[in-house]
Amino acid sequence: MELTQLRYFYQVYRAGSIRSASGELNVTQQAISRQIQNLERELGVALFTRSINGVAATEYGHMLAEKAEKVLPELEGFIYSVQKRESIVSGVVRLGIQCWQMAEGSNLEYERLQEFSRTYPQVRLVWENGSPMSCTQGVLERRLDLCVTCMPEQVEQLELTPLRDFQWYMLMARTHELAERDFISVEDLSGRKVILAGEETGSRNQIARVLCGRALPEFIDVKNYIFDLLSQEVLGDGAMMLTLTAQQGLFNPERFVMVPLKGSVWRTRLYLCRLAGQPRTPAAEVLYEYRRKHWAGLK
Repeated sequence: MELTQLRYFYQVYRAGSIRSASGELNVTQQAISRQIQNLERELGVALFTRSINGVAATEYGHMLAEKAEKVLPELEGFIYSVQKRESIVSGVVRLGIQCWQMAEGSNLEYERLQEFSRTYPQVRLVWENGSPMSCTQGVLERRLDLCVTCMPEQVEQLELTPLRDFQWYMLMARTHELAERDFISVEDLSGRKVILAGEETGSRNQIARVLCGRALPEFIDVKNYIFDLLSQEVLGDGAMMLTLTAQQGLFNPERFVMVPLKGSVWRTRLYLCRLAGQPRTPAAEVLYEYRRKHWAGLK
């Protein structure tokens, strides 16, 4: 005896006709008749008598219906529990991301990672901070399942989902002579002190190309963002720092100001990145879809 046969039998018993049961089960009448006939053949007894007005249960039909009324709810509940348990995603998933991408104003705050953990409590989310290059390399080396990066390399090996664009700014002291500007151009950087992160070689080259023939800025490289030291450079030495909106909340607005850089080249696209064409764990897949849904298109 199969569960499907028992379901069909009991629905016909309750409805009093195969036609009515067909509508309630959304199954053809032929399929229901065939299953009941197979059940009757297996039991060796008739469960219904047929007439033009429908069907009527035999003695054996009433006996089976009494059993089915008790057994079916338990079986249905068991099946639902098993299916629900099997559908729960579990495992470990690793995400690479930069600290500044999770700062106030970035819309990629830590709260969104907490939301994921609440939504998928069986998935252990391990996230680590790193530079764009180290995060991308972690994906390529399969140490990370996903990363959020603005500088993807070896893109032919990666699947990239655009998340949002960032505007670049120059952070400076409010006493700086450019602090009152609505925006500044690259030409305004000529001969000035400009703080760049150690990996901003692309920005350095871009500035040099635009300034062609003019005095280059005095570039001050920093390998790590130690904000107390950066503040000293900006406040005490008149330096400007290339930065993004997401870092705005890290500096006292009464002492610092961020002036946007003019030009489309001073916009950076942020990507959700994973290895292309590789099998993925269910945990990594749900994180990817959750991040894409909640981060993509944010302004």
